Amino acid sequence: MGGGGADPVRELLAEHRELCERATHPWEIAAVLEEAGLGSAAARRYRHADVFSLAEELYARVPRKPADDEPPPGTPAVAGPRPPQRASGWRHRCWARGALLGALLLPLVTVLGAAAGRPGPAAGSAGSSGPSQVGTAAALVLAAWAACGAADRAARWVRHAGQVQLRTVGTLAQFRARMRPVLPVALGLHLAVLALTSFTALAVLTAIAPRPGPAAGGLLQAVIHRAGPTQWVAQASLGLLIAVAAALRRCGRQSVALAGLLTADGLGAGLSAVRSCGLLPAGWAAAPGALTALATGTAAVVLLPYAWVALGRPQAHR
Repeated sequence: MGGGGADPVRELLAEHRELCERATHPWEIAAVLEEAGLGSAAARRYRHADVFSLAEELYARVPRKPADDEPPPGTPAVAGPRPPQRASGWRHRCWARGALLGALLLPLVTVLGAAAGRPGPAAGSAGSSGPSQVGTAAALVLAAWAACGAADRAARWVRHAGQVQLRTVGTLAQFRARMRPVLPVALGLHLAVLALTSFTALAVLTAIAPRPGPAAGGLLQAVIHRAGPTQWVAQASLGLLIAVAAALRRCGRQSVALAGLLTADGLGAGLSAVRSCGLLPAGWAAAPGALTALATGTAAVVLLPYAWVALGRPQAHR
């Protein structure tokens, strides 16, 4: 690629014309060129000092295509493609809401599955406080649901931060450097809100239906110990998954976000079914929150690296 003709950029422009027409900022073009392996040395063959200045020329040479919902004047409206797009969007939203609901219900579903499993020593010990465990799981579900609004606001903030950086910083390297802490901060804020809603829900449950036995340490200690360590880990991993999926959805990666939620739903349901058949070790599998932590934690671990890379690109914040 490149050449020594009178206009060495023309060949590159022809190769990436569609990208240049759709781009809303030169950085989108620069990011794609870098992903294609075009670095500073290659940019010099096109008579530019770096990839960013080359992308600026490509961006300046090509007129922007109008948005899909704003046809050029004089172009007859095409009614055919629009209804399928709306229908597809409606179906996708239904799938997304169903997948989110399935993930939110995992703490309750896995506890109910353990109570309905085959009796045994471990099952008996875990089920000895069955109603209490079900109530705790239901409170955690309500807390996670209440924190979903915070996850969406954090996701909106991630996208807004990206759009602000697009307008203010001068290079692609600066953009990426400034966006690195944005996702971790958003996830941390959501987990803090989730911790607050979880503590509040468990406090209300403890006040309404205290556990049998002497109450030592007051309400604070009773609330902390209402859910076991595994359940707190499961709640954190569920919140992490929901926040990452929300950020990906707000930044144009709806299909990846949906896939992550469906993965957690499928893993949770599958592990519960396998446990009901007695095919999982009774010790850790019977602990409340263990299967939720495994299912949501696995999906979150897969989504996080992708989100870290994808949300650091200008294209995610158009």
